[in-house]
Amino acid sequence: MGLTREIGRFVVGMSGEGLPEAARPVIRTGFTDLLGVMLAGWDEPACRVVRRAVTGDAGHGWTGLLRGTVPAPEAGLLLGTAAHVLDFDDTGLSGHPSAVLVPAVLAEAAATGADGAAMAAAYAAGYETWAELIGRESDPHHEKGWHPSAVFGTLAAAAAAAVLRRLDEDAATHAIGIAASLAGGVVSNFGSMTKSFQLGHAVRSGLEAVRMAEAGLTASPDALEHGLGLLRALSPRGRVDTASPAAFGARWHLLERGLNVKLYPVCYAAHRVLDAVGGLCRTHDVDPAAIEAVELEIGVGQARMLRQHAPRTVLEAKFSAEFAAASMAVARRCGPAELSEAFLARPELRALFPRVSVRTVEGSNPDEPSLAPSDRARIVMADGRVLDSGPVAFPRGHFCAPAGPEELREKFMGCAGPVLGEAEAAQLFERAQGIDSLPGVAALFPADAPALRGAA
Repeated sequence: MGLTREIGRFVVGMSGEGLPEAARPVIRTGFTDLLGVMLAGWDEPACRVVRRAVTGDAGHGWTGLLRGTVPAPEAGLLLGTAAHVLDFDDTGLSGHPSAVLVPAVLAEAAATGADGAAMAAAYAAGYETWAELIGRESDPHHEKGWHPSAVFGTLAAAAAAAVLRRLDEDAATHAIGIAASLAGGVVSNFGSMTKSFQLGHAVRSGLEAVRMAEAGLTASPDALEHGLGLLRALSPRGRVDTASPAAFGARWHLLERGLNVKLYPVCYAAHRVLDAVGGLCRTHDVDPAAIEAVELEIGVGQARMLRQHAPRTVLEAKFSAEFAAASMAVARRCGPAELSEAFLARPELRALFPRVSVRTVEGSNPDEPSLAPSDRARIVMADGRVLDSGPVAFPRGHFCAPAGPEELREKFMGCAGPVLGEAEAAQLFERAQGIDSLPGVAALFPADAPALRGAA
């Protein structure tokens, strides 16, 4: 049996009962964290542009999308764009799993009336599909110009939707094959509005693939593994495994790799640098005016992603190692307040940009191949001192150094509180923490919630 059909068979057999109990907390974290980030991003300029193009109304309320006011693929596009626009969503699998899967599941569950158990199963099916495919490639996709979230997210969204729409094996296989022709997204658009749109488009494409298959559209049953299929097309050097059988059921990537909660709203390639520089500045009470130089060691792939060396806009700052280091030196923070035009314009911040240098190192992190095994920061002070962070392998919030319950809640409240109000945000947090036991999407957003009536 080929890989495309293996995925089709796996998603058809996926159910809430077959989900490992240990995977449920990971899925709850993914839904909870993403809901907060999506709320915070809903009114960003890129989201308003996409809403205006899709609905003709930039002020369209997001909770209304989950009550059938917009078809599911378009709802997924809007929610997916909002989920990623702040670059504050979780990471894993060399991408952003929840920013694709949560919008796909929410939009499709609203359309089908699926309950929380089915939503959790759909999330898991999408995650495992993504993990199975990206794990077959030895060359980091970012380094070849591919945005993995936009590429593999399309297939993951299709897998999740196939579970919720209860496709049979043939239709699910066709859906995956169709999704293979719709997948795409490039790294060169990092730092622009299109980066978040790429994820929204992945959600919409995955949901459309399932609808086309459900309606009778067929695709090649070997669309992924064929010599001229998606996996080899993504791997011009041919270093991709298209022959090994899938490991569905024998292992769960959700348990092995989980999710990395982002504690900074910038590209994940900069997070270890942020921890390294921030730790040095706080420990040694560094005066930014007394810094002669900041020397960073990061991976080749990271340097390519962090391509903005003198960022002029907030979007560019999210992909700048110089901004990351300077923000920590000047503010000791890099949060939503620092990702603002006012902070970006501060002279003492911009004065540090030319003093930051980046040296690349070879090798890759087994958990995230697009990253080096570790990052390092050295700060050279005017008095001759050299402050050295030592190697930093995992940023705070990583699956191996997880954010605690209070950190997760604090981040959620910081994102959702200003939008919903503190009381309603706190209630939504608690509901999201029990996502897999809810009767459906509507239970997340009760119709009588005052803060949501106005937003819908």
